[in-house]
Amino acid sequence: MLAIACQNQKDESQAGSESENSENQFDLPDSLSTRRISFVLNLKKSVAERNWPEFGEKNNEGTLIYFDADRSEVFFPDSHVNKKLHNPKKHSDNYWLTGRIDSIPYHMEVMISFNEEDSLEFFFKNPVEQYSSVEEIGKYIPSVESTEMWSTMVIHEMFHHFQYNNENYLEYAESDIGILPFDIRNLVALCQEDKQFLAMIQDENNILMKAISEDSKDNRDSLITSYLDQRKKRITKYGSEHPHLEQVENYYVIQEGSARYIEYYSMFSLNNYFNNSDAPIIHNDPKFISYSEFEEIDLENHAFNYLVYAGPTDYHYTIGFNIMRLLDELKIEYKKYLLNNPEKGLHQYLEDYITTLPNKS
Repeated sequence: MLAIACQNQKDESQAGSESENSENQFDLPDSLSTRRISFVLNLKKSVAERNWPEFGEKNNEGTLIYFDADRSEVFFPDSHVNKKLHNPKKHSDNYWLTGRIDSIPYHMEVMISFNEEDSLEFFFKNPVEQYSSVEEIGKYIPSVESTEMWSTMVIHEMFHHFQYNNENYLEYAESDIGILPFDIRNLVALCQEDKQFLAMIQDENNILMKAISEDSKDNRDSLITSYLDQRKKRITKYGSEHPHLEQVENYYVIQEGSARYIEYYSMFSLNNYFNNSDAPIIHNDPKFISYSEFEEIDLENHAFNYLVYAGPTDYHYTIGFNIMRLLDELKIEYKKYLLNNPEKGLHQYLEDYITTLPNKS
């Protein structure tokens, strides 16, 4: 299986002290690209402290490649990547510069393969982050107009790298999901081609959204039960023809839902920086706009509502994101179990909750 973890779905001043601290952790050249990556690494630390402490245990998750025009800048290269670079210039163990390693115009993903045909590739059983520059991303996603918005996408991908750095998650991806004859492409095709399947998904998502905003515990519990019932009907309806549907969906709901969750909460770190005189800034970055996009984060606003819309190509992002927000509202601990037990679907945490209620078994 070749897994591209995802491609995120989206429609001059003095450097701040926090940026400087990040840059000084590593031996990197002084350039716009390294300032941008250092900024994201600080953002990673900030969102981890607030929302997922284990995500902050490492300063970085491993090798990342930054594509800019005809260059590929390799940060924190490992031995697998080093062997594949052609005439690189080594600045330090933390940074190598080489010519562009491929002609693909758009990168925003984690690359990993479990397919023996890729055994000579640097991403074989070895997750590697790949990012196009802010300027290049903007050509393909016009709504990404700033380094700050780009950084939320990078955080999303860094979280995928964090997922694969968990041995249980990596083993499950390879040994259980990777061997199935049904994969994410089949899941997306089903959603695109069967309007009833998509309609059922969107009904489930609407129920989750109502449950998140519901103040009454009884009403919320009723909505959760309704969501679980509706989900079960869909899986039963389509499971006979697609017996691996549920397992594959569960996996990608966790994978993409949790990455979107981190992406969303990274925006609140950026919100906290807005109008904060101590906020980090990026020296000489024409795409840095001082967090103005994040003055208010409203999921009903066009700039952010992609996060909660269950579309045919990315519904698994949204369903996972909304289940996690609902689990937070219920004050259910799930984060320390999620990647260690990837075989347990996110919806099962809701099922566990329902069975604890009076008159439920």
